[in-house]
Order: sequence, then structure tokens, then C-alpha cells
Amino acid sequence: MRFIKKIKPDNILLINSSSLFLIYFFNFFISIIILPKLISIFGLRGWGEITFCQIIINYFIWFIDWSFPQHSCKLISINEKDPEKRNQIFNKTINSQFILFFISSLLLIIYALTFSSNKYVFLYGVLIIFGSLLQPYWYLNGREKLYETAIFQLVNKLIFTFCIYSFFKENEKIDQYFLFFGISNLIVGILCSLRIKFYYLEKINFENIKKTFNFILSSSELFISSIIGNFTTSVIPFLIGSFYSLDRLGIYNIAERIKNITIQIINPISHSLFPRISKYYFVNKKEGNKILKKYLLLVISISILIFVFINLFMTEIIQYFTLENLKEINQILKILMLSFLSNIIYEVIINQYIIVNGLYQQLNNVKLLILFSCIALGIPLIFKFGIIGAATTSLIYELVGLSYAIKIFLSTKNNEISIIESK
Repeated sequence: MRFIKKIKPDNILLINSSSLFLIYFFNFFISIIILPKLISIFGLRGWGEITFCQIIINYFIWFIDWSFPQHSCKLISINEKDPEKRNQIFNKTINSQFILFFISSLLLIIYALTFSSNKYVFLYGVLIIFGSLLQPYWYLNGREKLYETAIFQLVNKLIFTFCIYSFFKENEKIDQYFLFFGISNLIVGILCSLRIKFYYLEKINFENIKKTFNFILSSSELFISSIIGNFTTSVIPFLIGSFYSLDRLGIYNIAERIKNITIQIINPISHSLFPRISKYYFVNKKEGNKILKKYLLLVISISILIFVFINLFMTEIIQYFTLENLKEINQILKILMLSFLSNIIYEVIINQYIIVNGLYQQLNNVKLLILFSCIALGIPLIFKFGIIGAATTSLIYELVGLSYAIKIFLSTKNNEISIIESK
């Protein structure tokens, strides 16, 4: 409690964190219900195929997101008390995303009709990315309304879960998964856009096309780092799918999903702090560093507890999701939970220090180092040891990234902050 009082003179951060914990708990509960159902419907091979197609669609979602979840969120947070400036940032971001959506949807349609054997999957992918466009969570997060973001995400998952339990049958085609995913995304996107338009009274205007492109360019360094990071996360699944089979990819993805579900426990604090620590660093870097160190100690303590719990009940947790290939999934998850500890600390330094302080060149360097490590290690390790080699690759590149991120912090902690704003 003293930690919360220290970093928050009012109640917003406490409200965000506590409400997010509650909402994320329900989100977590839904995740552990829906995943076994999906695996039973599609089987390991079908689930592996869904994972592979989702990787491709995610690239287009990442493209329209650009760097706005960090860049625009930070600018909205800093200018939260200036309605005119805030609205300018809102419109520049929305206009930028529409341009990026037009490009990405055109490319996805061409890919669906020309190269893919599952064309409907990727045509429905256009619906998914349009729904994502209509969910400007960077705006809500920048205004420290993160609990609203979490509520919209929960509603999205509830709608999707309802569709699965109401309409999905055994041996269902995977394109139906993406159709209902797109429908739930679109419904929530419309609700989110109406909320911002009529409750927060943000005016939506068409910006000068030159200014819009300048805004896109001003955040391009951060976008490059985010796309490198997202590409890194997809390298291992791609290599597994290429060297082995979709069945093996499905097995690996189950272990990775369990790891990612545990990360959701940390997310409420992390997401709540980002807009607030942006303000702290903007005003006083020394104070920001103090807050960062206290937050890091809190996150490490929680992460160790999660790590111990998962390892104590690992077999029971895996059995809940599937009864197939238990030994392999257990071996993979043990390695991935070690990378979980490294990843949590790494993400704190990246999101709460490097991005907040505008160190985008250093960010690109660390992301490139991780990517090269992933490829250089992943190809031989996965080829020789399969999915065990994939998990080992994940652990090693996480440690490499963490080491370099710590080095960046130590070498720049006394430098002036660099806030990049649009003109």
C-alpha cells in the first residue's frame, strides 16, 4: 500500500490496478475454459493450423497498430489536460490507422485470393483488423481509463466464447473460428468508438494527408522496434511449422499459451503504470527512476510466486487443457517458465523506461539483437531438438535481451528524457 501511495497522489492508479485485476481474473477464467474447448473441437493439428494463420493475420493487426499503443498513449497522457492538443493527437492517430488499414486490407485480400488455400480465413481476417482499428485503446489508456479497455476486451472474449459454445460443432472448419473472431471484434470496436465519440466527446476530423504521413513517420522508429519484436515471437512457431508439423506446433502452442496466461496476472499493474510513469519521467527523471525500481521489485516478487505455483502444480494445470503429449508439454513449459521470469523483467525495462524515455534507437538495437539471436539459435536447435529446442531458444534470447536492456538502463539513467511529440 505504501508503494501505491508513493507513486499515486490520487486514486486513479489504485482504481485502475484493482479493477484490472478483477477484470483480468474473469478474462483469465474465460481463457482456461475456452482453450480446452477449442482444442477438443479442432484437435492438435487444427489448433496448430489456427495458430499458423493467426500469425499471418497478426502481422496486419500489428501494421495498423503501428506504434500507437505506446507513442500515442504517451502523448495523450502528457497532454491529457489540454483538450485541443489531445484531440489533434487523437485525429492524427485515427487518420494514420485508416491509411494503414487500407494498405493492409488490400494486401491481405490479395494474399487470400492468390496464395492461400484457406482464402476465407484471411478474408475474415480483414474483418478482424477492421474491428481492431475501431478499438483505440491507446486513447483510453493514455487517459488512464485502463479499466474501460479491460472491460471491452472482456466483452470481446465473452461474445467469442458465446459463439463457440453456441455454434461450433466437432470437426468444425477453422474459417468459422476466424469469422466469429471477426464478428466479436467488430461489435466491440463499434461500442468502443461510440464510447469515445459520445462520452469523451472527441471530434473526428480528416487531417491533412501530409500531416498524417508526417505523424506516421515521426513514430516509425518505435514501429520498427515493435514489428521486429512481433516478428521475433512468430519466428519459433514458423520454424516449428516448417521443420516439423502443425501437430508439433499445436503442442508447443499449448505450453506457450499457459505461460502467456500467467503473464496476464502482471499486466494490470504494468498497463496501469505506463501512462502515469510517462508523466513522472516527463516532469522529473530522478523521481521516475525511483518509481521504476520500486515497481520492478514488486513485479519480481509477484513473478517468483507465480513461477513457484506453476511448477508445483504443472502436471495438473496441463491436464486441464489436454491429456495428450503430457510429458512433452511438461518439459517445454518448465523451460518457458524460466523465460517467463526473464521476460517479465525485460518488459518492465522496455515499456516503463526505454519507451517512456524515447530511447527508440536503443530499443531497435535490443530488438534486432534478440531477433538475430532467435534466428541464429532457433534454426539449428529446432532442427536438431524439435520443440524442446524451440523452448530453449526462447529462454536464451530472452536472457540476451534482458542483459542488453539492463545495460541500456545503467548507461542512460542519468541522461535527459527524450519525449518525441508530433508537430
